[in-house]
Amino acid sequence: MSRRAPRFRIELKVTVSPLLGGQLVVCHTRDISEVGICLDTAEWLPVGSRVSLTLLDPQSGTAMEVIGDVVREVNGSNPALGVLLVEPPAEWKVLVAQAARTSGGAEIRPSRRMRVLVVGDDHRQRGAMALYVSSGWDILFASDDFAVHEALENIKLDAVIAELDATDPRIEPIMSDVRKAQPEARRIVRGSGRGAGDLVHRYVDRDSGLEALLDAITANLGV
Repeated sequence: MSRRAPRFRIELKVTVSPLLGGQLVVCHTRDISEVGICLDTAEWLPVGSRVSLTLLDPQSGTAMEVIGDVVREVNGSNPALGVLLVEPPAEWKVLVAQAARTSGGAEIRPSRRMRVLVVGDDHRQRGAMALYVSSGWDILFASDDFAVHEALENIKLDAVIAELDATDPRIEPIMSDVRKAQPEARRIVRGSGRGAGDLVHRYVDRDSGLEALLDAITANLGV
């Protein structure tokens, strides 16, 4: 969902229906913009799902249907879905204008996006690309020592994730450099196996989803 489009708080009940089949889900809006909608939901829909959203215009009472693609998931204690709308109708812009007036024009400012460096072989990075794209984080990829050092020296990072198995001998020098250069960055290994010691904050199984990775990065940080 575009973070340049002003977003406004409004609470409406929305019925979400996957276009390729699936169970109807009743959600509530968290905020809306001219290009998208953020939904509070306890149900999970995979990123990339095309959905039909049906809601009532609070002023006219008429039903409105919009089509969109799920482009972001937010897990944790307040799960949400970000939906990018596909050619929203004119009625949608009217609804957004109503939300802007109701909120006094107060635009919701999104929180700072986490900046994450992913380190690993090219084939492992390609295999995990969909997971990281769906995260909503600012992602940088590095496949060699030079790229890792460039990122550590020039970019303030929230986390470094090594797409390597726990037995890979590259983990120790990579994470040692991270701890020395940016001690506040979380050091995560995503692969098979577990290691000992405090060089790595958390090991995440390669088959785990985004929620496990998010928990590994934000645990004990109050994020």
